[in-house]
Amino acid sequence: MLPKKMVDLDRVITSSPVVVLWGEPLEHRPVDFVTDNVSRFGYAVPEMVMEEVRFDSIVFDEDRERVRSVFRNALADGSNAFVVDYRIITRAGAVRWVEDRVAFHRDETGKAILYQSSLLDITERKTAEIQLRESEERLARVLLSARVGVWEYLPESDELIGDGRASIFGMSEDAIPKSRKELWDRIVPPGGRERLENAWKDILEGAADHLDLEHKLIKADGSEVWVLTKGFPVRDEGGELLRMQGVTVDISPLKQAEEKVVRQNERLALLHEISLAFMEELDSEALIRRILEKAVELAGSANGLIGVIEENGEYLKNTWGVGLYEELVGNLVPVSVGLIGEVLRKKSRVIVEDYRTYRERMELDAYTNVTTVIGIPLYRGERLLGAVAIAFTDTVRFLEEPLLILLDQFAAAASIALENARFYEDARKEVEERERTEERLRFHQALVEAAAEGASFLLSIESEEQAMFFALRSLGQAAATDSIALFRNGADPGGSAPDMLAKATISGNEEFFILPDHLPRGDEYLSIYESLSDGMPFHGTIASIGSDRNDASLPASFATITMIPVFIRSRFWGVLAFCFQRERPPFETDEIDVLRAAAYNMAASVIRWESEREVKKGYEKLRRTFTDVIRTMGQIVGKKDPYTIEHQERVAALALEIGNRLGLGEERCEGLRIAGLVHDIGKIEIPGEILSKPGRLSPIEFELIKTHARSGYDILREVDFPWPVAEIAHQHHERLDGSGYPRGLKGEEILLEARIITVADVVESMVSHRPYRPSLGMNAAREEIAGKSGVLYDPAVVDACLSLLDERPDLIAEL
Repeated sequence: MLPKKMVDLDRVITSSPVVVLWGEPLEHRPVDFVTDNVSRFGYAVPEMVMEEVRFDSIVFDEDRERVRSVFRNALADGSNAFVVDYRIITRAGAVRWVEDRVAFHRDETGKAILYQSSLLDITERKTAEIQLRESEERLARVLLSARVGVWEYLPESDELIGDGRASIFGMSEDAIPKSRKELWDRIVPPGGRERLENAWKDILEGAADHLDLEHKLIKADGSEVWVLTKGFPVRDEGGELLRMQGVTVDISPLKQAEEKVVRQNERLALLHEISLAFMEELDSEALIRRILEKAVELAGSANGLIGVIEENGEYLKNTWGVGLYEELVGNLVPVSVGLIGEVLRKKSRVIVEDYRTYRERMELDAYTNVTTVIGIPLYRGERLLGAVAIAFTDTVRFLEEPLLILLDQFAAAASIALENARFYEDARKEVEERERTEERLRFHQALVEAAAEGASFLLSIESEEQAMFFALRSLGQAAATDSIALFRNGADPGGSAPDMLAKATISGNEEFFILPDHLPRGDEYLSIYESLSDGMPFHGTIASIGSDRNDASLPASFATITMIPVFIRSRFWGVLAFCFQRERPPFETDEIDVLRAAAYNMAASVIRWESEREVKKGYEKLRRTFTDVIRTMGQIVGKKDPYTIEHQERVAALALEIGNRLGLGEERCEGLRIAGLVHDIGKIEIPGEILSKPGRLSPIEFELIKTHARSGYDILREVDFPWPVAEIAHQHHERLDGSGYPRGLKGEEILLEARIITVADVVESMVSHRPYRPSLGMNAAREEIAGKSGVLYDPAVVDACLSLLDERPDLIAEL
């Protein structure tokens, strides 16, 4: 048998998360020793030591060469230790991340004689790091330039409901299935279904606190669309999922815009690179002159001509000439004739030793004394730009090869420079277009951010007026409008101006604002209404903003107005109107989509607030009815003992005050109040003559009185209260030290609500007149609960009660 210390050491090693091994410092890492806990990776000590399983064979294929390289470099450069993270393959085939801390033991000469390795499984940490990095990358690509669909998921029925998704899915709202499974079967591609299902499952099981996923959907026409889906679960106190609310954003336009910007940047980068190499001149005319001047200077001639091919490709225009060619500047020459024609056809240098005998000679007076001529093409790739001609007169010239090569190189450089000048013109136009595109993207992003911010205002601010104002102001500022308002159609939508629900002035000029009477009237508004009701936004100019349109003596003022129609359940509900004190072009289509979503959120909030008010009215009515029923139950006892009715009312009111002072929630306090109203209902089973008996009760009578707690429990437990009302009534005569009745409960065995009712019951009973004695007074009641705090009564409840009585000495009388 091994010594106890050895057994304990083995147990420690087996339970340790660190696997230790060592061996000879060779590149493939032979293992001479390894701790037993290597079994956590599915391997046994003998097979590792005997090299039945080589160490480097369990290293993940893609990491193996890197691990070898790090080991080899550290061994060679004299390092004593290094740390490296990599993946290994377990016996079961699973991939696990490990942190490998390697130390070398070296002799006096520095030669490594042994390596020692400590492997720690860091899979969870690495997975978290990877997920965090991926999350940050997704957040860095916040794609707000897209259409937005709002949805809500109901887990009980596994349904998805929402609005604004029709344009994303490519189908009408009515055609979108409510069933999540049916909808996903239609729009989620098979390759992305598992990833979406897993993310959804994490929300349902509580493994994730929100959903944030970029993925593809298949539209009804079969085309693919990129979307960003965000979801936020709403759970009850127990953590059960009640619903999940979220948005689906079409990010395809932004992705396409990103690709376009990338392509533009690559082209601009190339243009910049060329410009650096040929930055002396970007003006094409000046550049052409300079090319010709340098060409004749290199050739040692005084005569030269440069021509550029016209856009139609059929003619070459003599752009600049020197010497005998000056008089030819401006002429158009067919690209197929003469020396230049031959040069362009061959796209190579042509030398005519004696132009006087040249078969394609052009009979021009300027060419009479020309002898030797050099023609050089200017081209880039397959694109012909033009040609340069250099002429000598009187005698035939012999041109050396080095000069010809130099001229070819110069022609190549000149071609680049010439094309660069043309690129510069094109690039300038592209830059201007890019700036306009970027400005539009920034504006679109600002609209999306404002719409999202407005949605948060509408959901988070309690005041409806403030919430709507902030939402309007945020959107109005982003849209750079002077005023913005939300209108709802009246009883006669097409015949009268709509009702304004909310407004916000952005410019600071309160007089400049959209009002119902500023909108077009009569037939004019009817035609606009018809267009709006068909879903078409209105954009136009209207008069008399900020002035009396009925007073002809006042000068008319004009403004640009944009009206976005709002539809609720496919019904034209109203408009979101923007007014500008200047001319403004219409919003772009994708901007209209964002404004539609924002307008819908505002209208939906108005409807939600109205519905909530109706629900609240119904709830208050139901609550009053419920309270009346409870009071009726309490008043049943009053048939035998009138005192009990008022006693229960006052105990309920005092208990509610104590509960609020202790910080109990609103719902819990309501249960406390209900329990107070019926805590003595069990007295209905006590004979009236005992309840109303003057004087002291006999022991038998008192024992009979004590049964009312159990009787009350038996009566109340048959009622399905949302609070433990029956148990509170059962326990309201229990005491902290166990001296109470009927069960002798102690301390925390007694519900907090019952401990509160106990104190309220004692105080009210001692202060009030009883059939068998007069009131004992408030001082006696205070002394009773204070003196027995912690013995019979809960100290926290007593402190709360006493502080209430200190602040409001007449509290009992007020109840």
